[in-house]
Amino acid sequence: MEDVKSIKGREALEALARRFPQLYVAPAEGAQDAHRAAAGRGIAPEGANLDHFVGSPRDELREVDTPAGPVEVLFLERRCDFETFLQVVGHKSAPVPIARTVGAITFRGLADWGKVAEAFAAYLAAGGDDWGSEFARLASQPGAFRSEIVVISEGPYSNVSADETPYGPDEWLRISREIRLHHECAHVVCRRTMPDDVLPVWDEVTADVVGLLCATARYDTALAARFLGVSESGFTGGRLAEYLSEEQATRIDEVAASIYAACERIEQACGPSEAADPFAFLLALKRSPLV
Repeated sequence: MEDVKSIKGREALEALARRFPQLYVAPAEGAQDAHRAAAGRGIAPEGANLDHFVGSPRDELREVDTPAGPVEVLFLERRCDFETFLQVVGHKSAPVPIARTVGAITFRGLADWGKVAEAFAAYLAAGGDDWGSEFARLASQPGAFRSEIVVISEGPYSNVSADETPYGPDEWLRISREIRLHHECAHVVCRRTMPDDVLPVWDEVTADVVGLLCATARYDTALAARFLGVSESGFTGGRLAEYLSEEQATRIDEVAASIYAACERIEQACGPSEAADPFAFLLALKRSPLV
């Protein structure tokens, strides 16, 4: 897997705002009408700017190649910018609080006005003279003018501190970023290739497999178990609780122990070929769940 495109710094948000003009609408009470016009009709607000984002030279928009096609991933270094982005895109510019436990999110089905502009230009170049009818025809097609984007933030993965890992603080932040990025890409690949195969707990386990292999070139049971809060004797406190059904939650220690055992089997099965092609390993694990 490789990155095929990268835009860094302020230009990353600027490039996205040209396609998703709702990014120009700062979160505020009463901003929903402006958001609706921007997201639904492609109309940027008067005096449009991105001043509500602090920005960082390390912000980056990457297009990551995967077996299921390219995935756009936006990294925002500053937590405040990550939360602003989620308020704008996920909450229609309402200034709602964003839980600190949220470190990444995938937005699907966003109206992409950049794609509309490209289609309009191509239509005119081909001699078209009734864009209204052509737009209605194109827009009626499933997924037309829609895009998907993964947004990730800075911070230790799964709120696991560096002193709980084999890595130093700076290296752990870098690795955390890569785990988070590829974990989300794993979810996108599964959603695209196996849309009806949704197993929340197993999906998290397998997405962490991809994250670790892409970020560190190895699968570490101890780290994977720490992320989810599982051990051979039960639940130790961690992400696992977020993905359980009501029935599973009543026997959380049993579930946790079975997941820990699965992590051990994954590490035993993870050789050089699996590390070289994490997504092929992901799909194999999805086809034959160990939990």
